[in-house]
Amino acid sequence: MKKKLLFGFAFLFFLPAIYSKNINFQVVQNNPGFDTVFAVSDLFEQALSDFFFESGHIVSNSPIFIKEDSQSDSAELTRALADTLLGGMDVLVRLEIKYDEKTANSASALLPNSVKSVSWQNYNPKTGKVISDGSIFPEKVEASNNNEAELYKFASSVAAKVSSTLKSLK
Repeated sequence: MKKKLLFGFAFLFFLPAIYSKNINFQVVQNNPGFDTVFAVSDLFEQALSDFFFESGHIVSNSPIFIKEDSQSDSAELTRALADTLLGGMDVLVRLEIKYDEKTANSASALLPNSVKSVSWQNYNPKTGKVISDGSIFPEKVEASNNNEAELYKFASSVAAKVSSTLKSLK
C-alpha cells in the first residue's frame, strides 16, 4: 500500500515535467538612435518569464539585444541559438519590439504608446529554423491609461499569443 501511495505522489509530482517546455527568451529592442536598454524591453522580458513560469515551463533568458543592423542581428541570433542549445532548452523565443520613434524618447518611461509593433519567432535550437512566428500591433491607449499597468497587461497578452504559437511543439 505504501509503495502505491509513494508511486502515486511521485507520478503527480513529476507529471508537469512531462508537459513543460524549456524555453529561452531573447528580447530584441529595435529603436534606431538609442543604445540604452529601455524599461519597456525589461518589462516585456519579465512578463514573458512570469507567464511561462506560471504555466509550468522552465524559463531562461538571453540578454536584451539592441538591434543596430542586420549583420549584428544575425550574429546575435547565432549566439543566442548556441546558448539555447548549450543550455538544453527546447526552443528560443525571440521577441522584437519596434518602438515608435515619435513617442519613444525616454529609456525609463513605461508607456504602451511607445511600442509600434511586437513580433516573435520561435526557433528550434538544433536546426536554427523558425518553427512558428507571429506579430501584433498594439492599439493606442488614452493618455490616462498610458502607464506601466497597461503596458504589463499588453505584454502579458503578447506572452499568451506567443504561447499559442508554441502549442504544437512536443
